[in-house]
Amino acid sequence: MNDYYKTCPFPKPVDRKKKKKTNGYKDKPKRICYYCRSYGAERHEVYGGPNRQISIDNGFQVDLCANCHRELTENITPRAQERNKFWKQHYQKLYEDKLFDAGVTPKQARDMWMSLIGRNYLDE
Repeated sequence: MNDYYKTCPFPKPVDRKKKKKTNGYKDKPKRICYYCRSYGAERHEVYGGPNRQISIDNGFQVDLCANCHRELTENITPRAQERNKFWKQHYQKLYEDKLFDAGVTPKQARDMWMSLIGRNYLDE
């Protein structure tokens, strides 16, 4: 911030709102759907809602075509529910395994996961 605004009688307000991250579309034409292998895949954040930004930060994402993405987002069909469960368990296991390799105990790794996402998907 410029020094002028520190001494000004009406200081410039500081923008406190955090800018949300996005997946970007620069390489979208080159992305391939994990399931049907078609080009132009979208990034699906495995943990949505309040954990969407955490998914982007940690790479908990899978490339899906528009149809597969819609199916997993709606989560209505048994196939979609099975696929969502697979990805949630997959990324939790990867996260905890990375912590094990760094020397963290299993209990500490699980506690760190719970503080990050708030739900355990491996014991379902």
